[in-house]
Order: sequence, then C-alpha cells, then structure tokens
Amino acid sequence: MSSGRGAIVSAAGLLVISTAMRLAGAPQTPQATPHQIDFFESKVRPLLVNSCFDCHTADEKGGLRLDSRDGVLKGGESGPAIIVGDPDASLLIKAVRHVQGISKMPRSAPKLSETEIAALAEWIKMGAPWPSATNEMAASPGSDTPTPVASVERPLDPKLKTFWSFQPVRKPAVPQPANGSWAKSDIDRFVLAALERQGMAPVGTADKRTLIRRATLDLTGLPATVDEIETFQKDDGPDAFAKVVDRLLASPRYGETWGRLWLDVARYAEDDPRSLDPMGRGYAPYPNAYLYRDWVIKAFNDDLPYDQFVKAQIAADHLDETSRVRHLPAL
Repeated sequence: MSSGRGAIVSAAGLLVISTAMRLAGAPQTPQATPHQIDFFESKVRPLLVNSCFDCHTADEKGGLRLDSRDGVLKGGESGPAIIVGDPDASLLIKAVRHVQGISKMPRSAPKLSETEIAALAEWIKMGAPWPSATNEMAASPGSDTPTPVASVERPLDPKLKTFWSFQPVRKPAVPQPANGSWAKSDIDRFVLAALERQGMAPVGTADKRTLIRRATLDLTGLPATVDEIETFQKDDGPDAFAKVVDRLLASPRYGETWGRLWLDVARYAEDDPRSLDPMGRGYAPYPNAYLYRDWVIKAFNDDLPYDQFVKAQIAADHLDETSRVRHLPAL
C-alpha cells in the first residue's frame, strides 16, 4: 500500500516538473506598450495582411501561418519564421530580403520596399509584440473555433471627441414643409424643406419614359432598352415603378456601378503609382487587386449592411473564421 502511494507521489512529482519545464520553455507573449501597439497595427499587421495572408493563414503553405504570434514563432517546414530580438537571423527577414538560397516572399507580388522590410525587422527586434491577450485568431487545440480577440482600448483625445464622426447617431425631427401634399415620404419632406429654404419648388412629375431612363442610368450606369421602356409604359399597376426599381437593384450591373464610386473613394488601383516614377522600381502591378474590386461589387449586390461593409475593410482579419475567409479580400 505504501509502495503504491509512493509511486503515485513520484509520478505526480515528475508531472509537475515536466509541466514546469514546458511552461518555462514556452514563448510568452510580451505585454505590449502603447507605442508597440501603434507600431504593430499601423506598420506590421497591414503588411502581413496584404503580403502574407493569401498564402499563410488557413492555407498554411509550407506549413506556415502568419496570422498569429504562435504561428510566426512555430514557423513551418523550414523552421521558425522569426528569432525574437534578432531580425538578421530570422527566416522571415531573409525571405523578404530575397537572400540567396531562401524562398523569396511574397512569391506572387513585387519585393517589399526597404521601408516595409525595416518595419518587420524593427518589430522582431522589439520582441515581436502581438497586442492580443489571446494571441490573436489561433484556434484552441482540437477545436476549429477561433479564440476571441482581446480588445485594445486607447484613450481618445478629448478635443477629437467633438469631431462629427464621434458624435452619437440621433434621429432628427422630420420637417413640415409648407407644400406638404407633394411629399410622399419623410425623405421627400427633408428635400422639400431644403428647397423651400432656398426659395425653390419641385419641378413637375416626370413622364414614365423619362422616369425609367433616369432610374436605369442611375442604378446600373446603362440606358434602358426599348423593350424595358415599352414594358414599363404598358404597366398601369400601382407598383409598376417599384417593380422596375427591384429589377434594377437585382442586376449585377448595380454593384458594378455603385461599387465603382466606393472604389474611387478608396483609391483603388491595379498597379503601384510609383510605377510612373522614372527613378522608381519599375512597373509594379498588384496581381490580386481584383479580389478587392470584386468583393466591393459583391457587397453592393448582396446588400451587405454598411456597418459590416466598413468593419470588414478595417479588420477582416479579426473576424470569426467563416467571416474572415469571406471578407479577407476587403483588406
């Protein structure tokens, strides 16, 4: 009986010792300072997303994942991607510097600029901080469920809080214009009130031919066909125009037309503007740029809610696994 108890105690002791050794050898996520958080989020994370995530997230090309600190430290078939504190010895830095004998990264895009490489090197030198208590989006062992990402709160300058985009959304009072009978909806009332303040009045009602031509051009960027015009003119039902609008909104051309306006705002391009610089690094196309373009078009055609549309373009790499795969092109 006593010998059995001793064996149990010995086994327990070995278990404690081995566990302590594993914990001592495990890489710990350092506590990131505000400066390091800003550096990672502004210079390193966008670089990883734009240049590495196509190959090194769930696809794990070469057995390597670069969407979590654990993945970077673990590395892939060639070994750890980085040596914390030593960028020159890190395989990732050698790959982006195109060191001879090392697989070049990124493979399907131009070489990173010296500024971008320097940012990666500086990040490794400062300890490769990854500002997330749960080590980003890595799934728990034996589970496909991504670990939730810890939020990082930063104090906002009180002066900035007065800027319009930080103000809470408020529902304004609906104006009551003098010519209230003209308005068919609250939107009409806002428009009419603004016209009346300028001493203006609405023009007369457009005929059906003009109406469908305007709607088709506005929503799809194309003129209405003769058949579409004639069909609408023959439809005397109260929902005739509503059916036209529904048809136009369901057209793939709708997303192409209205998505283009967003792409202009986002400064979408399919090559590097530095390609035009005679002293630059030569023509540098973005071979995967079309993925973002197609994502925007699909988002409009799918009627993706605006909050999700914006959120995906800011932090698609922070979303859950299903949404991340779907929205990664937004980055």
